[in-house]
Amino acid sequence: MIKFFSNNIAESAVITASTVNAQYPASNIQHDFRTKVFRSTSNADNIVFDLGSIETIDTIAVVDNWKNGFGFSTFTIEANATDVWTSPAFTTTLTVDTAHGIGIKEFTEESYRYWRIVLTSTLGYCELANIFIGKATTITTNGVDYGFSYKSKDLKKASKTRYGQEYIDDIGTQKEVNSLSFKVLNSTELDAIFEVYDDRRTVKPFFMKIGDGTNTIISNENRLNGFYKLKAEPSATITSGPFWEITLSVREQK
Repeated sequence: MIKFFSNNIAESAVITASTVNAQYPASNIQHDFRTKVFRSTSNADNIVFDLGSIETIDTIAVVDNWKNGFGFSTFTIEANATDVWTSPAFTTTLTVDTAHGIGIKEFTEESYRYWRIVLTSTLGYCELANIFIGKATTITTNGVDYGFSYKSKDLKKASKTRYGQEYIDDIGTQKEVNSLSFKVLNSTELDAIFEVYDDRRTVKPFFMKIGDGTNTIISNENRLNGFYKLKAEPSATITSGPFWEITLSVREQK
């Protein structure tokens, strides 16, 4: 199984934070770069997302500032029909994987206009990089074919002196998942994958989850899950009958 989180309603929401560091405005949450973050001025803050109308949501996902990690200790999700939070209609919590910089919370569909994130921290501020609020696109029929590859690419930039001494600009690493191959897709599943591509193309990042959490070899505590861009446009090949084959490769968004 693979899930794409691409139709991100948070990108067009009106965002209001309880406190804001002027150098790190709430609008930074809608920026693609993970180092362009929102930052508050206290250890207990909330961020309200006005989606503009009632929307059906089943997933909220977050990714860290890849240089500094997550800028919060706890993350509570609330939803309500109005922007009054005395007793929100829906509440749940999200737990992040600090080792792999990702947090994905899936739940039964909830339909509300207003969504609120309540954060606490011990840093003197709360920080949020990127967030997904929307519905998952799930490909389940045949899952992902074995044989795809994973690597953590070294992004260092090295130069040498005339004597062969090496100077290194240590930038960090970048995850890549290559040759994610679906061997037998029906037309509905193919359309779903191309809807993800049409929405994101190779320009905009999206969240992705591989596995359902029951296969510890594949899911491996979120090692493969993350915030990615497609490396190239997908191309589908018709196989037998009404079925299709398609292969995707993605690169982590930094």
